[in-house]
Amino acid sequence: MQGTWFRASRPLRQAASGAFRFCRHRTAAVFPRPVIFGGSPKSGTTAIAALLAEATGLSISNDPFWRVLRSDGDGYLLPDVLEGNLKLDAFVRRYPAYFSARIVKDPDFAFLYRELQQVFPESPQVFIVRDPRENIRGILDRLHMRGDLDHLGPAENRTLAREGGWRTILDGRGLGLDGRANYIGRLAQRWVRGVDAYFAAGTPVHLVRYEDFLEDRAAFIADLADLLGLELRADVDARLARRAGHHGQRSLSTEAFFGKRNLSVIERTCGAHMARFGYA
Repeated sequence: MQGTWFRASRPLRQAASGAFRFCRHRTAAVFPRPVIFGGSPKSGTTAIAALLAEATGLSISNDPFWRVLRSDGDGYLLPDVLEGNLKLDAFVRRYPAYFSARIVKDPDFAFLYRELQQVFPESPQVFIVRDPRENIRGILDRLHMRGDLDHLGPAENRTLAREGGWRTILDGRGLGLDGRANYIGRLAQRWVRGVDAYFAAGTPVHLVRYEDFLEDRAAFIADLADLLGLELRADVDARLARRAGHHGQRSLSTEAFFGKRNLSVIERTCGAHMARFGYA
């Protein structure tokens, strides 16, 4: 009897959730000058943007592109925006609640600098970069995938089927990547596309390195707030102390994790930009 109740109530819960989202967007207003964070997934965008929000007392909105599924159920709307089939200003108008905060973070903003400047002409933008070897390893760790495969197998594809938007990331959909490359090659190309977009941006975009954040988080956030003209309202050191925890150590070296072939793919694809950021 109890199991029957849960089966019957699930559609009602989904309908209620949809109604809540509908009402939320109907009543929300877009904030005209948010601080905008972009970068590759697992490059530190969440950690840095969230800590800045805590330190300044500002509201934050995370990953708007990951919140909206395509109407046909084939993944998320990001490729539609990247390919120009859905204009960014139309996306913002359709989902204003995701752009109502003072800080808005989505890694894929890295590919939309000029569009963002048109929609939010007064907004400062921040691009976060991380060593591509560690960045790509972070993505694969998140998905519990190995880095030394030639191609993804059935187990990995089942994981991506469960993980929704990560399939879009690993396939590089919307970015016109080389389809002949394996999953490591596509992730490396994606990293390069983000950096290329930063250098090609026609508007000032602030560059920060995740490695500098790791060296001294409190000082980094203080400097970033000053750069963005924001006032610190909380003790960053105290907040970091409350967050402190043991995250373990990786047992495999970078070369052992990727294997020589896939590591070579990353370094060959990303090498020019790696040297510019001190990652050689």
